[in-house]
Amino acid sequence: MTALDTARRAFGFLLAGPHPISLDGRAIPGLPPRFVPLDQVQELVMHSRCPQRLRDGVWCHLTTRSRVEGGTWTVACVGMALPALVTIAARLSARHRLEAADLHAAVLAGFLTALAEIDLARPGVMNRLRWAAYRSGHAALREALDAPEPGTPTRVTGGPLGRSVEGHPDLVLARAVAEGLLTAREADVIAVTRLDGRSLTRFAQECGSSYEALKKTRARAERRLAGHLTTPRTPPSVPSGRSRSVSSAAAGGPLPGGPR
Repeated sequence: MTALDTARRAFGFLLAGPHPISLDGRAIPGLPPRFVPLDQVQELVMHSRCPQRLRDGVWCHLTTRSRVEGGTWTVACVGMALPALVTIAARLSARHRLEAADLHAAVLAGFLTALAEIDLARPGVMNRLRWAAYRSGHAALREALDAPEPGTPTRVTGGPLGRSVEGHPDLVLARAVAEGLLTAREADVIAVTRLDGRSLTRFAQECGSSYEALKKTRARAERRLAGHLTTPRTPPSVPSGRSRSVSSAAAGGPLPGGPR
């Protein structure tokens, strides 16, 4: 049983019985003005027509309770995010083999770390939590892929965006977010509309954004990413002449012709 399997069972326990874990809808604008079980809240925020403001309101509330009360509410946050976390694990393992238990643990660890640290004043709380989980899973995958097989020479994988795993577009996006080349929102737009095949019009409605604004965001992000990926990587030049002398002096070495 993996970490995500355990989280699923624990979330199920919270929802079982006559008094399932619930949110007071009166505290979150957009929810029904009553106590709403978390599985129903999950359905609401995952619906394509759910306003981004409601999604953020729910996730800010859940994250705050996790930070203040821990325990039950941290499990609740993981349970609410399980569909996204399972999708992340499936994507990362689609073309590259890694022990499921290790990958699931890494994805969950990334989510929990971000849950404790993420800025709740910025929009797109769940999107940023999801990309944190993705980056963590991606790092575990890279580590596994870069590790040499027993008895084989060490494999060198150089260059930004990890030349050993860029065959998978999701990994390229995750690495770009980790390196600050793209924001989590920009990567999300590309992933959802290019890789998942969702229309830009529909995604704009889900985000509460205009089609034209999202189209421009995606175009700018894709140009930046394409430029980065196609820029030749040149090794640093070896200093010569006076530059070599200055470098030697800066490093504490003697200047040519100077006192030894």
